[in-house]
Amino acid sequence: MIRGIGINADHEYVDGQTSVLEGLLQKYKACGFDTVEISVPGLNAIRGGVLIESEARRVREILAAHGLNVTLHCPNNLSLIRNERHHQVMDAVLGLAAVLGARRVVYHSAQIALHAPYRHLAPLPSKDELREMWERETEALIAVGRRAADMGVILAVENRDPHQWEISALGMYGKPAAELAHYHQGMRLDLLVRQMEAVNLPNVGICLDVGHAFLAAPYWPDPDYLAAIRVCAPWVKHLHFHDNFGITDDMNESLGDRLVFGEADNHMPPGWGRIPLAAVLDILKAAGYDGLLVVELRPRYLPYLEEVIAETRRLIAKTWRDGG
Repeated sequence: MIRGIGINADHEYVDGQTSVLEGLLQKYKACGFDTVEISVPGLNAIRGGVLIESEARRVREILAAHGLNVTLHCPNNLSLIRNERHHQVMDAVLGLAAVLGARRVVYHSAQIALHAPYRHLAPLPSKDELREMWERETEALIAVGRRAADMGVILAVENRDPHQWEISALGMYGKPAAELAHYHQGMRLDLLVRQMEAVNLPNVGICLDVGHAFLAAPYWPDPDYLAAIRVCAPWVKHLHFHDNFGITDDMNESLGDRLVFGEADNHMPPGWGRIPLAAVLDILKAAGYDGLLVVELRPRYLPYLEEVIAETRRLIAKTWRDGG
């Protein structure tokens, strides 16, 4: 069951300006969205790993004034396998969730091992090092998940997408693009399922990003997109909904050029790209999905909000006949 339709507040667009956030909330409410997903870097509420409660309360008041529920998205580069500062930030994120009344926190999988090799700071990791990364994050997710459970919060681990710089990093070390998922295991839905099985907490699951998975599918051992969705569907606790063309970024860096060439994680309105979104919803329904659907849009598509929610409702109604 889809419990509500949410939409993201892009952190670069908000950029710490509560007036901009207020403007977005007014638009979202007027169009019929009931939830906003706020990315933590868009606020000034966490500074140097410390929660600033006065700022958090200010945001809470703004949310209350517009009658929208809230979910939180961790900083994209927050990694529970790095240093203590990252754990401090996660603690602050949970504190922010408590102040805002957020019942879902999204965290990007940290199973990506190519940043240091790309910068020539370290060689490609060995199998043992990759396994250690996996074990460290799994243990950390158990600890964070237990704290979140005490707060009544669901922790949703988001699958990641591929990038050209990662393929370039592999090429520097004589590795083909076909090995990308070996060094970027956060792209693989089946491996995230294994991790959730190891964590084994009812409030920790997967945030299925349909666009990330569509881009990642060609690099999986089995590139069958919908088959992978079926495997992970019972573990999905949160849903990120948007569209793209399934083409990894190439030479184009601007969002405008990427849209024209159909490259990368464009975060377009549903129906603009090639993702079989209706089939994804069918699979989630069959698996008993019971949660939110959060549309993730780039700010350039804000003029299309009414079209976005109409198409999203149509897709939901096609699957959940009561309209969700």
